Amino acid sequence: MTLRTTLRPKRCKQCREQFMPAKSMQCVCSPLCAAKYGAVQAAKVKHAAELADRRETRARKEALKTRGDWLKEAKVAVQRFRRLEELAKGSGCMSCGRSQEEVHGTDGWRPGGAWDGGHFLSKGARPGLALEPLNIWLQCKSCNAGSSKYARKGATVNASFRLNLIDRIGLAAVEALEADHTPRHYSAEELRRIKAEYTARARELRKAAE
Repeated sequence: MTLRTTLRPKRCKQCREQFMPAKSMQCVCSPLCAAKYGAVQAAKVKHAAELADRRETRARKEALKTRGDWLKEAKVAVQRFRRLEELAKGSGCMSCGRSQEEVHGTDGWRPGGAWDGGHFLSKGARPGLALEPLNIWLQCKSCNAGSSKYARKGATVNASFRLNLIDRIGLAAVEALEADHTPRHYSAEELRRIKAEYTARARELRKAAE
């Protein structure tokens, strides 16, 4: 005995209008919609393949990264987050004390923006504190560059940084930072997690600012 299939009206996958299909597997109402629908599906397949390729390429690159590579990327992520966090709070430069409005008025032209996440105790002198958020504060690029390039200016910048930081977090907390010589031996996996955490936190700050 032959089973007969009763065709029912469908909604076209492309134009969304109802139509009566000629075949049970027909999902579009006309050759024009078929061409458009086929192009859309082909674009989706291509996009999915490109995403998969990028993920595979990224995975290969990450597999080749050294601990040093992850350390650099973790430092960037933590500094970016602290910069955005302090900007969101309305803080000014921890060294010269200028407000965000003052700095933007004079330094807004600088490549990469007017602000850095500056270290109170430098990464070179205290590598163990390079990822410590309490050691990273908002600093205008003029002060951050001066503290590393010019000895006399650097001494003034660092002294001002310390005084302003004492006002912000208290003398005891500043002295605790200065007394902290504990080495941090992060593994590559720990550094990868730190980067991911602070990248996500920075993303949330950007979303909140939109």
